[in-house]
Amino acid sequence: KASYLMDVAYIKNEIFVSFRHEPENSKCSYFHVVKGNFNKEFIKFESFFNPNLCKINNYGGRIAAGIKDGEEGVYITTGATGNEERHLAQDDKSYLGKIIFINSKSKNLEIISKGHRNPQGLLVDSNIILSTEHGPYGGDEINLIEAGNNYGWPISSYGESYKYFEDNHNKTNYAYKKDHLKNGFIEPIFSFVPSIGISELIKIPNSFSKYWKDNFFISSLNGVSLYRIEFDKNFSKVKYLEKIILLERIRDIKYLESKKIFVLALETTGAIGFLSVKN
Repeated sequence: KASYLMDVAYIKNEIFVSFRHEPENSKCSYFHVVKGNFNKEFIKFESFFNPNLCKINNYGGRIAAGIKDGEEGVYITTGATGNEERHLAQDDKSYLGKIIFINSKSKNLEIISKGHRNPQGLLVDSNIILSTEHGPYGGDEINLIEAGNNYGWPISSYGESYKYFEDNHNKTNYAYKKDHLKNGFIEPIFSFVPSIGISELIKIPNSFSKYWKDNFFISSLNGVSLYRIEFDKNFSKVKYLEKIILLERIRDIKYLESKKIFVLALETTGAIGFLSVKN
């Protein structure tokens, strides 16, 4: 048996951990989120969210604190990538392929949005929620998340299936519809074609650099780069995008306020990187 860590979040002196657990001799995995009171010696974890579904592809797993309707809680992303799971992204009775909110006091769970393939990044900043999402073969997305919205997967995507390119060179019809809006879904703010292996999304504090105001970082895996982005005031489009090549697969990025540096989880070398600027 094996477990694969997906995300760790520190929220009000509690540690939240998301992971995939594969039972011994099983071809599927279970998605879990657990939490425990933080201390430096021993943390006793308890279950926080468990859909109790054994699926081949259980991804997503990003965790962020937030407030909904005046109540504090935790936002969690879940994926629905493979042939077995993808239809569940449109199923209101399933928690897969969704962004959900769990109220900290009542423990009530609410599906915020659906139609997600593999949301790897999540930013909650006041009343703004942004998510980054792996497309299939191409079509990584940046989405503005609003309650009740449907983001199209697995019906609409600006990417294509891997099998489409491998086995259907003469096929004239796309596997996925290319216009979200015309098919009743929400368009992404931006879509990367080809994909960059999009991962986390984080706001750059205005105090970090006098030259970078209201900017964001997006990390990438096969893009081996950070992308510095500025959105318009309505988060309806990307005003510009700067690619900062690091030649490392960047799995995660966090900001350390006390040191005014970004901490990067570098997957290629298995190292921790630090990013700072001289003003």
